Amino acid sequence: MNKEKTNAKLVTVATVNQLSTATLLKTLLENAGIMVFLQDVTMSQLYSSVTTGGIRIQVLDTEMEKACNLLVENGYENMI
Repeated sequence: MNKEKTNAKLVTVATVNQLSTATLLKTLLENAGIMVFLQDVTMSQLYSSVTTGGIRIQVLDTEMEKACNLLVENGYENMI
């Protein structure tokens, strides 16, 4: 792993209520070469997404702009 990725931090680029939507966005971003991390999946499955705040789609801060642009280009700007 290069130094840029080692020093990077995770940032949330979208929050969704459904695991199926989280998986769709994860696949979209990964197909573009972006590493994706889903946060709070278990909590949103055990408890209501309303209670937990939903599933957070996270990427490295160095890839945030690319990820956000990709989400907008594919019609997911309301989830950013």
